[in-house]
This record gives sequence, C-alpha cells and structure tokens, in this order.
Amino acid sequence: MQWLIVVVFATLTGDVYIFEKPTFDTYDECIGSVTDPEQAPRYVMKLLEEYGHPMPIKSLDCMDEGTIDQILNQLNSVKT
Repeated sequence: MQWLIVVVFATLTGDVYIFEKPTFDTYDECIGSVTDPEQAPRYVMKLLEEYGHPMPIKSLDCMDEGTIDQILNQLNSVKT
C-alpha cells in the first residue's frame, strides 16, 4: 500500500488536494518528505501551480491509498 500527501485547505468548502506523486512506502517516509526543509518547497510550488495563488492550509497529513479510496467512495455514494 502506498502513502500519499493530503492537504486540507481552510476554505468554506473544505477543499482537499491529494498529491498523487510522489508516493511513499511508509507513513514515516511520507511525513518526513513533507517536513524536510529541502523537499517541502516543491509541494508549495505545486500547490501554487495548481491554484494560481496561495491557499490557506488547515491541515496536512499522509494517508494510505486504501483509506483515501474508501473516503472518496463514501463521498461519491452520498452524492448519488
């Protein structure tokens, strides 16, 4: 199971961004990448590229793909 970085923004709608790349083999590798001062700026640059302006971040964590899939499936079933 791979681990991905998940960002939850402090917006009224609770926007979420999931980094599909890179992936990590463990939670510790994933969170270590985000907190590494040499690697963290690339994530900030990607968010700026995606949104075009800084977004207020509420939280940031790593989740395994299975958990992310479960959450997204539950959200999709609620919408339909």
